[in-house]
Amino acid sequence: MPRRKHAVVVGGSLAGLLSARVLLDHFEQVTLLERDGFPDDPVPRSGVPQGRHLHVLWEHGRGLIDGLLPGVEADLLAQGAPDLRLPADFLWLTSGGWRRRFDTTRMLTFTRGLLDWAVRRRLFAEPRLAVRTGIEVTGLTGDEAVTGVRYRERGDAARTEERMPADLVVDATGRGSHAPEWLTELGRPLPRETKIDPLLGYASRYYAIPPGFDPGWKALYIQAGPPRGKRTGGLFPQEGGRWICSLSGAGGDYPPTDDEGYLEYARGLRDPVLYEAIKDAEPLTPVVSFRRTANHRRHYDRIRSWPAGFAAIGDSVCAFNPIYGQGITVAAISALELDRMLREDRTTRWFQKRAKRAGAGAWLISTGEDRRYAETQGPPVLPHTRVINAYVDLAVRAANTDPDGCADMLDVLALAKSPTSLFRPAALSRILTNRTRPPVDRPWQPEHASR
Repeated sequence: MPRRKHAVVVGGSLAGLLSARVLLDHFEQVTLLERDGFPDDPVPRSGVPQGRHLHVLWEHGRGLIDGLLPGVEADLLAQGAPDLRLPADFLWLTSGGWRRRFDTTRMLTFTRGLLDWAVRRRLFAEPRLAVRTGIEVTGLTGDEAVTGVRYRERGDAARTEERMPADLVVDATGRGSHAPEWLTELGRPLPRETKIDPLLGYASRYYAIPPGFDPGWKALYIQAGPPRGKRTGGLFPQEGGRWICSLSGAGGDYPPTDDEGYLEYARGLRDPVLYEAIKDAEPLTPVVSFRRTANHRRHYDRIRSWPAGFAAIGDSVCAFNPIYGQGITVAAISALELDRMLREDRTTRWFQKRAKRAGAGAWLISTGEDRRYAETQGPPVLPHTRVINAYVDLAVRAANTDPDGCADMLDVLALAKSPTSLFRPAALSRILTNRTRPPVDRPWQPEHASR
């Protein structure tokens, strides 16, 4: 077993924080380098560009994160994060119609600032973790193996560069990662990259929940109806007795950010129920937008000369359209693969293959759905994609009316099961049996009986 003295994590993303947590089990000292700062309170920070928009945590991801950092869920709930029954607490219009309100599973919803604060609160209490902010990493040191990082203080007028040795460096800097350039400086080839961009943009704002408002649901989700219907709207409770309203449009149908235009865009969803809920509600914040939503994969797993001592994780490897809410869970799965690499004394090249596998289900879901829009940019659509999407349409309709089919579908969306599980005999039988059931009317009341 090699001596493991010091590990460096570059980037304070959630993937970076969870990586640091895992590395503390294997190294004497771990250093986290972040170019921005970390607030003391549960508020958004500049290093998370999508942080002011809707965030959810599927049940599978919740269990993984609370396993890595016991107490995070309790902290979220203590701060008022809503604990929703899914889909019992939802008024949910899927692409295949309204979903009956079975009591199937759970989902936590919260501001991103609260989640990151809860994770940092537990992690930063560890004395063997050194956290340095205002640091820009400029490259890697080493040759055949990575031996550390080059860095400088952010805003240093003299641009003084220093070096920090490490037995392992983990890149968790997200979509904007410079790891491809760092690797070419060490003589490695540029990785192949795949981008599938549905030209989707968000616009979000907070509203005060009107006093006495009780329509029988706690959250609204009005999905797009591709290929023609491109607009999605979510209205979810958050800590502090607020709603977050996130509107999004694919194919360049971006929601506006002015008050009147925002409401008119909401009126244009497939059902007016969300518009009716917010039209007289008190806005608490301006509308903020976000359009960097392309699915982006760097194929590090194909670099045969991948250096020892270096690993890339999270959005640095594979970033997804955030509308599906799966990036947090993929980060947790990937962190556990990093733990396995170290426990079993595997190579960093082995880890990059596992990192690809960790995101494979989310990639298949996200890119498959985004391919439904004619405006989506990327490689040509393969014939089998259309066949799979047609089958998924049947699965969605079955999930709308059948509790077991709904459980299957939610397990796939939560990444607790592979998308291929929907093709197994039991699931196939349920889907085909329910394919002719008529759609349901808008289900105002939940079905309280649990499965």
